[in-house]
Amino acid sequence: MPAQTVTADDSPRFISGGKGKEPFDVTRHTIPISEILGGGPPRDGIPALDDPEFTSKDQADRLLRKHGRALGVLLNGEAKAYPVAILNWHELVNDRVGGRVVLVSW
Repeated sequence: MPAQTVTADDSPRFISGGKGKEPFDVTRHTIPISEILGGGPPRDGIPALDDPEFTSKDQADRLLRKHGRALGVLLNGEAKAYPVAILNWHELVNDRVGGRVVLVSW
């Protein structure tokens, strides 16, 4: 694997973080600044799921692929599954499991 070059400018350098957002500090970087391009949804453009509704296994079997992946959480005897097919659209879920507040991140 080739060695990686890190560039550190003498003075701080920033690029826009978007309207009303803090800028990104790119003082130290391995990618040339000219190659950093915007794309995809803006910062905070993917809404988190708050207090999601869950369904029965039978209904989930009808809505989701049989062998689809899921992230599972087990806390204090309570288990919940978060299908990756849904997490691909939201990436963050704010929920409660086993009496604890949790953040599921994908």
